[in-house]
Amino acid sequence: MFGQNIGIDLGTEKITAFVEGRGIVFSEDNAIAYDVFNNETYAIGNAAGEMLEKTPEALTVKKPIKGGVISDFSVMTEILSHYIGRLCDKRVFRPNVIISAPSGITSLERKTVIEAACAAGAGKVSVVDEPVISALGAGLSIENPHGTMVIDLGAGTTDIAIITMGTVAYSASIKTAGDTMDEAIQQYIKKEKNINIGLLTAKKLKHTVGCAYKRSEEVEIEATGKNYVTGMPENFNISSTEMYEALKDQINLIFEAVVDVMEQAPAELYSDICHEGILLTGGVAKLPGLDKELSARLGIKVKRTADPEHCAAKGAGYILKNIKEMEDHGYSFRMKEAVL
Repeated sequence: MFGQNIGIDLGTEKITAFVEGRGIVFSEDNAIAYDVFNNETYAIGNAAGEMLEKTPEALTVKKPIKGGVISDFSVMTEILSHYIGRLCDKRVFRPNVIISAPSGITSLERKTVIEAACAAGAGKVSVVDEPVISALGAGLSIENPHGTMVIDLGAGTTDIAIITMGTVAYSASIKTAGDTMDEAIQQYIKKEKNINIGLLTAKKLKHTVGCAYKRSEEVEIEATGKNYVTGMPENFNISSTEMYEALKDQINLIFEAVVDVMEQAPAELYSDICHEGILLTGGVAKLPGLDKELSARLGIKVKRTADPEHCAAKGAGYILKNIKEMEDHGYSFRMKEAVL
């Protein structure tokens, strides 16, 4: 195949790129900042992400993916064009691009992803299910008739899949994920403390004292918000136990979705999962205690990968090295003309 080979983990929160022969080259915020008066691009990536909820009237920050689905095609195309152009520099041939996508997206949504990548400068595009690509990035073999269960916990969606022989046999994609956890933290603090906080503060609290179980040794942190009644800034303390209370409903929804998928599996695949365990990938997999909590509830070993955030990008690297093998499993490359 001519052209440079690129793998892109197109996440709600982050865009991570893998280039054949170079490895993971960047992981940046999937965001863009515009000047609202002349509609010119002001910043893309981390620079735009840092402006979220902090911009003056002249600027606005847009995130093109919501709930794992492209909600703003033109914005997504511009962001992809920026990164694909940066990766390819001045090469003559258009790059071949592999993109990860939630397993539950429709054929129309899958076509939209391919069309956005082609419009951004890709020559050929292949869209691979997020759980499959994450499993490959974690080093699992998915080619044999052996069941593997992967829970990919991203910002916009949680993708749960049972994989066998290189394809998804049973799956579910739910909107309960990192973003809804951040919103749950905001709502809890507003309800219990009469304080409004921004999304960036909610994310910080989730990463520092968030947990999926009640810790034996409580951790506490100080944060600042805006008093809901007076409108004045106010410092407050929040503990790991309070964070558990804020997040427990979200954990319950993820658990219920996992059970629903497992109930669909025939006895032999279920036996494989019970023997091998369940793999957690994605950024939310780093939430302390999530693996232990799910394991205790399910009665099955649940393990988190060493680098859950970058599993999809590493999986893209594996596919780039084994393109013919993945095409045999139905993950074919499509050109712009075929999409249109």
